[in-house]
Amino acid sequence: MITISDLNGKEDNYTWWLNIMPDEMPRLGILPREIREHLDYSLDSLDVIEKYIVSNYTVEDLKDRRNKFARDLFVRYIGETFRKNVPELFWSFEAENAKDAYYGIPVLMTPAEGVPPMTPTLWVTELPGQKGIGFLRSRLKLAKAA
Repeated sequence: MITISDLNGKEDNYTWWLNIMPDEMPRLGILPREIREHLDYSLDSLDVIEKYIVSNYTVEDLKDRRNKFARDLFVRYIGETFRKNVPELFWSFEAENAKDAYYGIPVLMTPAEGVPPMTPTLWVTELPGQKGIGFLRSRLKLAKAA
């Protein structure tokens, strides 16, 4: 399995990461039943996964390579939830310009001009530092409005 931690700014690695997305989503089954039974790609499910992450991980935990599989799974689920709720979103990856702020990480883009990328890769590690639950929901509402 390739995770977001293994991409190393390489387009081929990103392509593989993206192509195995459908095969990786069933790994959500490792989460506790009371969590996974609510993971239906809905707006409410973002609150469920956010609460789980905040309750079980610190920022340091999520940055630790030992948790790269969990972090990758959270990024995939959050990103795919956004894509299912905002169909014009698509995954993108900057592999050429090392100075780009989003170099080497998967982001969600929209065809609309002037809309900054959405960064579930960064959001996951920021969640434990947020006050309360609703950060992901607010990001999805912004994406729908764009």
